Amino acid sequence: MSYQEYLPEAIKLSLEKLTLLPTYGERSASRFLYNMLKLSKDERLEVVRALELLAQSIVECSECGIYTDRDVCVICSDPKRSKKFICVVEESQDAFAIEKLERYTGVYHVLGGRIAPLEGVSPKDLRIESLLERIEKYKVKEVILATNPNTEGEATANYIVKLIKKQFPTVKTTRISHGLQFGSFIELADELSLEKSIENRKSL
Repeated sequence: MSYQEYLPEAIKLSLEKLTLLPTYGERSASRFLYNMLKLSKDERLEVVRALELLAQSIVECSECGIYTDRDVCVICSDPKRSKKFICVVEESQDAFAIEKLERYTGVYHVLGGRIAPLEGVSPKDLRIESLLERIEKYKVKEVILATNPNTEGEATANYIVKLIKKQFPTVKTTRISHGLQFGSFIELADELSLEKSIENRKSL
C-alpha cells in the first residue's frame, strides 16, 4: 500500500485543502494539521468554529480593501480619520501592523499584492485604479507608499508614484524610509522600526 492509502480520509482531505493557501506546501500543511491534532477535541472544534466564522463573515472593505466584517470598515467609517491622507499597503496585515502604533490618523488603501512579473502579477491585478479614483474623490493631500521594502515593493511604489505624478501633480507622495531593513516585511517589523520608518518617510 502507498503512503496515501494509510491516511484517514479526513487527514487526506484536510491536507489537500490546506495546500490551497498561498505559500502552504505539503510540509507546512502537514505541520499545521498535525499540531492541530495534538489539541483536545474541544480545542480543535473551537479552532474550526473560529475559522468557519472567519470564512462566513470577513470581507474586503468596499472603500479601501482592508479585511473587515462590514461593507465599509471601521477605519474608513471613522469621521476622525482624515481621507486627505492615504497609506498604501500591499496587504491588510500591513495596515493592521501600522494601526498597532496608534499614531497614524489617515486611511489606508490595500493593493492586494505587489507587482511581480515572475509570479504573473501585473499592475492590472492590483487595486491601483481604485486608488486613483479615491485620490480624485477625496482631493487627497498625501499618499504614503508603505509597500514592503524589497525589490517587488519598491517597483510597485515607483510605478504608483509615476501614475500619481502624471494625473495629480500637486499631490504629495512619500515613501516609508529609515527603520526597516531592505528585504523585510512590514507585518513582521518591530513597532519601533515601523514607527521610525513612517515618521521619517521621504518625499518622492
